[in-house]
Amino acid sequence: MLSLPLRDMALILVVTLCWAFNLVVIKFTIQSISPLTLGSIRFLFVAFPLIFFVKRPKVAFNKLLLMGLILGVAKFSLLFLGIQKGISVGMCALTLQTQVIFTAIISCMFFGTRLSKREIFGIFLALCGVAMLGIQAISVSTTTGFVLVLLSALSWGISNNISRTFKGVNILQLTVWMSLIPPIPYFLLSQILEGPNVFFESLHNFGLIEILATAYIIIAATLFGLTGWTWLMRQHNPAKVSIYGLLIPVFSLFFGWLCLGERLSNLDILACTVVFLGLVINQWPKSPHAQKKPIEENVQKVA
Repeated sequence: MLSLPLRDMALILVVTLCWAFNLVVIKFTIQSISPLTLGSIRFLFVAFPLIFFVKRPKVAFNKLLLMGLILGVAKFSLLFLGIQKGISVGMCALTLQTQVIFTAIISCMFFGTRLSKREIFGIFLALCGVAMLGIQAISVSTTTGFVLVLLSALSWGISNNISRTFKGVNILQLTVWMSLIPPIPYFLLSQILEGPNVFFESLHNFGLIEILATAYIIIAATLFGLTGWTWLMRQHNPAKVSIYGLLIPVFSLFFGWLCLGERLSNLDILACTVVFLGLVINQWPKSPHAQKKPIEENVQKVA
């Protein structure tokens, strides 16, 4: 029996599947639409028209602004630009999962979270599997794309820990109102980094396929995926939940094979097995003796 409830395990599985396929959708969409234009439109339509029907969350404006800038702008703009700069879907998914390390380190440094030796070993083993997958993908990726996506993973790790401070906040309300913040920064970044005309030229390239792809990004990846993931982060230790993001590279390999004709090698299959083994070790519940020990120690300290 694993340490997370079956319902939460099922939610993690669906969210990671959605996000893995989302990388394929993004790579396809930015072929005709600039990355920063896509980012602006994505969050604009997450906010509208839902903002007229969803109440503002009970969160201080500075926290809402911080979450919008770090998660909405930093994470996704760096991700979109990294994909544009030539990183492969598989390598992108792998690099993003360094968020597991960033989340755990930030959680330990600023929130005093402690990981057991078993949990640390599980993370290490799963990351070994990710590294094995990286050996296969690195030859088809660019250094610039890798660095941009690595910074995106750092932003994700920071936002994972910020989300744990929003106790009692409605997640849908937070997602919708947070999405008001990114569109203007995306537009300004587009003017600076892409040029004054690229944003508006991209709008003219919107056809039915681009609309459907953007709808998937908005509904499945953002409204459902982001809301579900943030809820999980609030319910459980961020370091414990974030390791399940390592499933995304595994699913990305499958979607790469299914949608892009990419082949799975024996090393890929072995690496996926190592990732799953690391997840199981990390999530396996502590023994009753190990769970009682900290309680006994606390009683002695109080006495």
